[in-house]
Amino acid sequence: MYKLVETNWKKVALVDMLTEPSKLFSELTKKTILKYKKTWKKILFITNRKWYASWNLCLDCWFVPKCENCDVPIAKYYKKTDWFLNEDAEFIYMCPICKKHYSSNLSCPNCWWFNIKEVGIWTYKLQEILKKEFNLEVFVVENTQVNSLNKIKKIKDQLSSSNFVISTWILSVESKYFKPDIIIFPNADTGLSVPDFNSAEKHFLSLYELIKNYSTENYIIQTYNFDNFVYQNLLHLDLEWFWKKELEFRKKLNYPPYEEIALLLYKHEIEEKLYLKISKLEKELKYLVEKNNQTISIYPTPQLVYKKFGKYHYNIILKWKKLKSFLDLIDRTLRIRNKWFQIDYLPNSLI
Repeated sequence: MYKLVETNWKKVALVDMLTEPSKLFSELTKKTILKYKKTWKKILFITNRKWYASWNLCLDCWFVPKCENCDVPIAKYYKKTDWFLNEDAEFIYMCPICKKHYSSNLSCPNCWWFNIKEVGIWTYKLQEILKKEFNLEVFVVENTQVNSLNKIKKIKDQLSSSNFVISTWILSVESKYFKPDIIIFPNADTGLSVPDFNSAEKHFLSLYELIKNYSTENYIIQTYNFDNFVYQNLLHLDLEWFWKKELEFRKKLNYPPYEEIALLLYKHEIEEKLYLKISKLEKELKYLVEKNNQTISIYPTPQLVYKKFGKYHYNIILKWKKLKSFLDLIDRTLRIRNKWFQIDYLPNSLI
């Protein structure tokens, strides 16, 4: 099932993937790819995840192999430095944070079997699937920051000669070397799934600005959140209505601009010492709140990526209408900066 809306010279099709027999490409997307392939029209596929696959799963014991230094799954990456030339692929397993390499014959550390499957679809995996299902020769662009004129020329030449291109958001400004007839978002929900107070705002604006900036008339957005206000407003390219809904959501949860947020960040290589520091500071903060008769909300929580570069990371989130004076108070009385705490006042993100 999909909804097609034409507004401001744009045709935007929103596809409900929950109703589709295939969870990868909708029937509309398949028909469009085959039609454009026959007529030599150009398609741009956009995904905001680069390299190959997001994580790995053992199909024997359902264990997810993680990095030894960071609390994140090991991902499959493209090895060659000249990746943009689409030469024969060489892949490695690597931590996306600390870049530690792991054997290409990755085995499950839980059951020691080698029945590992890549989960998630990033740029190069999408390239493989499009080749297998539709016999498309697709050029992948992941980074335009190259360090030689020769490489820049090769990218431009490749874009000019390609009918099908996969890109991350780096092509969000239209290139004169590749003007697509349609833009397809195969896994649009990736940005929306980020657990942050402003994830809907960032996701909507990314899609909105891209559609507005491109001269392309046709768009297909595949989503598992068909009724979400982000996509329903995007259909009509209605920025004012989006902000109305977004502010209603933030008001219910006392998110900015209705209350201010601050993060007190702490990290330590010994987990027990981290807990002691956080627990002690939490008690001191609650004492100051009661002493000053304030209504500040205090939420101790591990960071989304709990362990990075061998150190454990924890936050204390503070919410109140006017936090600046309280932050000055705790910095002055508790001297938390001298205790290796970092203060992030009005952060752009909680993760």
